[in-house]
Order: sequence, then structure tokens, then C-alpha cells
Amino acid sequence: MKKDMAYFVVIFIQLVYTGMFLLSKAAFDVGMSTCIFVFYRQAAGALILVPFAYIMEGITTSLNIHGIALKYTSASLAAAASNCLPAITFFMACLMRFESVKLHTSSGIAKITGIVICLGGAATMAFFKGPELRLLLHHHLLSSHAQLNVAESSSSSSTWVKGVFLMLLSISCWGVWIVLQVHLTISFLLVYLAKNVFL
Repeated sequence: MKKDMAYFVVIFIQLVYTGMFLLSKAAFDVGMSTCIFVFYRQAAGALILVPFAYIMEGITTSLNIHGIALKYTSASLAAAASNCLPAITFFMACLMRFESVKLHTSSGIAKITGIVICLGGAATMAFFKGPELRLLLHHHLLSSHAQLNVAESSSSSSTWVKGVFLMLLSISCWGVWIVLQVHLTISFLLVYLAKNVFL
């Protein structure tokens, strides 16, 4: 039962991320400032998580960059980039010498293959724009998205590339933050909520 619960938790987290990306993109398309949106999101999160505030830390820089990148790109790219977080975190851990890769072993080859496949899929989504799906554009929150896409089509390629690199920077900041949690856990001996969830 505990194994099945882990799968449900992962699926739930992905659904929450998907909803967050869609609502964020809709808010940005209507004209909301990315910095104001991150402030509102952090303020709402702080109010909800006040009882847990002593064991949690924020990653505001990553969220600010992520919001700006989402304004320049799409929700599908944000979802693909966030799925690259484990690969980028592993890469950052290797750079900071927390992790090592032995290329002569099958586990080392599997790690490198997984990273290449993950980043290759995200790069494909980042640089290949397919046709627009109009399944949910009838909703009033998303109706301005179609009007803005027509107006921004001339400068969309330059802003898209800028957004892709900002998204990569955001996920990299997030990965560095995760890697640095090792030092905090060892130095301060804090018991994190995430640690207790999986025990």
C-alpha cells in the first residue's frame, strides 16, 4: 500500500504543477505582472504554511525567474522543464562533487543515458513549436490567450528563446537549491517535512 501511495503522490504533484502552470499562464496573458504574481503566490503559501514555517524554506529567486520565463513561453514548456529537474539536480550535484558517475559501470551508463533522454525531450519541446490546441480556449480566463498570440506572433521567436533560457536558469537555480539542502541538513540537523512524508 505504501508503494502505491507514492505513485498517487507523484501523480497528484504533477496535476498540481499542471494546474499551476495553466493558471499562471492565463494570469500572465491577461496582463498580471510576474513579480506581483509571485508575491501573491508566496503570500498565499505563507498563510497556508504558517504552522510549518520553522521547517520550510523558500526558493523565491527560482520562482521569480520561472514566472518571467513562463510569460515568454508556454505552460507545456514549463511542465517539460520542471520534469528535467532531477537531471539538472544530478548534474549540479556532480559539479559540486556530491555525486559521481562511473562511466565503466552499467549504473553510470544508465544515469548518463537518462539525463540525455530527459534533456533531449525537453529541448525538443522547447525548440519545436507545433500547432496550437484550442481545447480550453472557450473559457473566459483563457480567451485572451488567443488574441495575444496573434499580436505577439512577429516577435515570438526571440522572446521564446529568451524564455527557454530563463526557464533553464530557473530550473538550474532550483536544482542548486536542492543540492544545497544537503549542507543545511548536515549543519543544522533539521527534520524536514519532506523527510517525514516518505518514512
